[in-house]
Amino acid sequence: MNLRTVRVQLTVLFTVMAAIAVAVIAWLAISEGRNGIFLSAEREAEQIVKDAAITQLTGREIYLPNTWTVWINDEDDWRSTEPFDEAWVEPPLFSFVESSWDWPAHHRFQQDGPWLAYSEPVKDGQWVVSAVDLSDFVEDADALRLRIILAAAASILAMAAAGYWLAGRSLRPARLAMAQQRDFIADAAHELRTPLAVIQASAGHTLSRPRSDDEYRDALGEIMTATTRAGSSVSELLELARLDAGQAQPRLAPLRLDLLLEEVAASIRMDNTEIRAEVGEAIVADADYALFRQVVETLARNGANRASDVVLRAGHFDKKIRLEIADNGPGFDESVLPFVFDRFRRGDSLGSSGLGMAIAKKIVEAHGGTIAAANGPEHGALVTIDLPTSSD
Repeated sequence: MNLRTVRVQLTVLFTVMAAIAVAVIAWLAISEGRNGIFLSAEREAEQIVKDAAITQLTGREIYLPNTWTVWINDEDDWRSTEPFDEAWVEPPLFSFVESSWDWPAHHRFQQDGPWLAYSEPVKDGQWVVSAVDLSDFVEDADALRLRIILAAAASILAMAAAGYWLAGRSLRPARLAMAQQRDFIADAAHELRTPLAVIQASAGHTLSRPRSDDEYRDALGEIMTATTRAGSSVSELLELARLDAGQAQPRLAPLRLDLLLEEVAASIRMDNTEIRAEVGEAIVADADYALFRQVVETLARNGANRASDVVLRAGHFDKKIRLEIADNGPGFDESVLPFVFDRFRRGDSLGSSGLGMAIAKKIVEAHGGTIAAANGPEHGALVTIDLPTSSD
């Protein structure tokens, strides 16, 4: 199963769960909203009764639009009050009164539309009934329901988009691991193809007919050289894979870089090439000795393969520690310079696997530093490493 399918499945699962939660919240909101709207209609019906009572007591008329009230006594006599003397609403009045014989009650009925009636006993043998047109309240409730449904749908769509994004974020480590695995397989195939071809060709040619001892010896030498190169490449690939996966974390400790440069310069012996360290003060950085020695030695050997003079320098520059590896060779080809730290990028045939510079870059970055390559102001190659100063 590929990661795209997993991402879609996670998004669908998240969206379904979110839709259920939003639907429940929307249903509760619609229910509470409608209850609140119709509760306000009930309060309005109750207020009409109070206003009618005030009208009866004071004789002052109160205009009550879209409402109707009627007074009923126990002699089956009734009369309507203002504003609708000629009442066209004909609710089952006595049914309402019977239901509120001892207490107030609300009633809904249909009479050319929805109405809400409120009946309340006012004194012995007399009741008052008010009626409120519910059309506006029903429209408000429907509009509220529509707004909540649209908001819920928009929320679900937004959550689906957020779920897709979050699924992508959560799958990023898996995608990175798969990419690293794919790169490792491609790099291994790329790097082992040549030595394996040499081994196969040399062995096949040697075994094609009887050979002399010297010819067998030469063939075995070619095979040995190819296997050595293959072994070195495999080791570098594994190291690069560990660096990519973050498994080869540096063990930081105060390290005298000036002494490290002198040690590397003294350890490399190559014909017709002088490697020297130029340091004038103690330079201390928080670094892993083994890893950083590997960086300096790789860069020094690369320079020594192409030049007669290689200089290793260390000093402070712009509140950082700067290391420079310079040589008097031909320098970097301009077409290769932007990609010098890429895997398997060789500037010429003098390099080995093409992984040394990529590994050096990974190690420097693991130390919180930066590495850059350029050509010197006059000639030769110049590699610069900047590191944070030691905390001590």
